[in-house]
Amino acid sequence: MKVDLQTRDLKTGNTSPMTFESVEEALTWLKVRPKYVDVLGIASHHVPPDVSDQLKAAMRPLDDEEKSLDEKHRKAREGAAEKAAKARAAAEAAAAQKQLADAAKADPNRPLDVRWHHRDGLMVANAADKREISDEVRVAVEAWVAERGTWVASRQQVVGDARLQVWPSEIPEDQGDERILSGSFIPIAAPKQD
Repeated sequence: MKVDLQTRDLKTGNTSPMTFESVEEALTWLKVRPKYVDVLGIASHHVPPDVSDQLKAAMRPLDDEEKSLDEKHRKAREGAAEKAAKARAAAEAAAAQKQLADAAKADPNRPLDVRWHHRDGLMVANAADKREISDEVRVAVEAWVAERGTWVASRQQVVGDARLQVWPSEIPEDQGDERILSGSFIPIAAPKQD
């Protein structure tokens, strides 16, 4: 049975796989593992747990110099991960600020994304959109949800969650008289009646 080990050069930090033609060959190599070569794990998926344990136990432990190099690489990896996380957080914060700024300048009568939930009722779906839900929208959404409820009632279901896009106030003249532009819903089992 061939065995693949994932190794790391402790001087450069580079990783690479090493293939052995048999478990015995891998065991022999692990016992005399070359200096500055660390074994990160077994890359083969077909290795049984008992053989995996045997391979792990056979590896020559890192000496003090190798441990020092390993620690240096670990700290460098953690530093890079922390830097990447901070950069991601900064980019997300900048994108959120831009979204808020864009929403503040956008047409107040642009389509509004709303969510209706069987427990929580009606709410604006996008947290960056600070527009209020008008009474006209509430009435239209309630009627839309009620109609969909009749579609699933025969299956002992109700509308559980719905996402809709609506005209928040004036319906543009070229759009007819439909306040709801689009919508989708997820039915759930109807609550048991006492």
